[in-house]
Amino acid sequence: MTQTTPQTVTRIDKPRREYLAGLVDSLLLIVARVGANVLALVWTMLLVRLVQPSLSGIAFQAIAMAQLFSILLTLNVESGAVRTLVPAMREGRLDQAAGFIRFNRRIMLFSVPFLAMLALLWHGLFAAPELSVRVILFVALGAIMVALARMTSRHATALGVMRKGLLPRLLMGPIVMTVGLGIVWLADWRLQPWHVAALYALSEALTVTVQHYLLRNDLGRFKDQPANTEGWRNWLSLGLWLSPGLMMSEYRKALLIAASAIVLLPAQLSLFAIAFSIINIVNFGVVAVDVAFSPRIAHAMAGDDGARRDRLLAVSSAIKLAGLSLGGGLLLGLGHWILGWFGADYLAAWPAMMVLLLLPAGSILFGPASIVLSSRGQGRLDFTGNVIGATATILAVTLGGVMGDLTGAAVGAVIGHLVNLAIMAWLCRSRLGVDTTLLSLRHLRAASTNSGAPA
Repeated sequence: MTQTTPQTVTRIDKPRREYLAGLVDSLLLIVARVGANVLALVWTMLLVRLVQPSLSGIAFQAIAMAQLFSILLTLNVESGAVRTLVPAMREGRLDQAAGFIRFNRRIMLFSVPFLAMLALLWHGLFAAPELSVRVILFVALGAIMVALARMTSRHATALGVMRKGLLPRLLMGPIVMTVGLGIVWLADWRLQPWHVAALYALSEALTVTVQHYLLRNDLGRFKDQPANTEGWRNWLSLGLWLSPGLMMSEYRKALLIAASAIVLLPAQLSLFAIAFSIINIVNFGVVAVDVAFSPRIAHAMAGDDGARRDRLLAVSSAIKLAGLSLGGGLLLGLGHWILGWFGADYLAAWPAMMVLLLLPAGSILFGPASIVLSSRGQGRLDFTGNVIGATATILAVTLGGVMGDLTGAAVGAVIGHLVNLAIMAWLCRSRLGVDTTLLSLRHLRAASTNSGAPA
């Protein structure tokens, strides 16, 4: 009895410690994301009170385009960081890890001229008076800074120091935007869209600076390592295959704003952006849990440990469901009051905001299928599902906007989101035999039963 007890304790404590670590990371990131989104609401409220809705709509569009352009700068190679760096570090292949990190940076250097040409093309196609050359300039600069911040954050996550990379990326931008617009408000200065674009580029530049300061030791160990870039073709291929997934998850708001700008007037676009920003308090909480659990799920799948994978999916689903219940209840009770902070004109966004609440609900219902597919190297499946989802989203948003203006665009956003998630979950279940949906909660009961069983 005395010999089996330590073994039993070890078997029980190890998964519990892992779940606890995932829970701590999730809660920390949830707090950071909620804090970031609260600050985003503050600076957004300052922005819409400093300028009329038509001009704030232009500013929101500029920020969205900077985020979308940033994907082209890195070709999304950094999205393969977990798949590449985790096994490389585990197996002691530091030269390959160093090669991957350096290859990411070189891609950016080669992509900057193409970004400049794309920015000029965008300016030529959308040469409205509000879209001045200065707006385009700071959109391009902002795109470069966003790309660097995203790249560094992904590397930090794969190296096991996620907080050093992700927390600055979550918090620095909203803090700088809030402080900057707060100064403008206190000084009673006149604000133009290009000022907002410039402030956004500055906020991302400061984010990159803080990231590199915090990660100087973690990334410094690769400085003198030889760079093995033999796998660059696979890295590039995987990044391109996962690009639609990045757009449909992390930059969904930017995609929706860009799509809505096709059919909505700038003033309506401003209302749409406000409604989505409020919903992001809940939505980013859901994403934070997936981000915190994704390295652990990747480890479990790399080791073909199906039971551990299912338990991790179940725990993350339970955390997300609890967060949605709390956030959804608060928005139902206080959402109309919150919209009033932005001005009487923004009360019209209430129906659209309630519709957009279905976005995080859908994410919880279908689960992180894209993460599971990418962890198993199913780039083609992830690509196919997200391309279909992105196409459906753009079509649904534009059609909904034509038929129902603001609320119609919100309905289209939800339809496109659900189409994307349903396809990804189906592919994950049919090709990998993994159920990522809310039904994974059944594994919590199984885990509890196994923990109580004798070793």
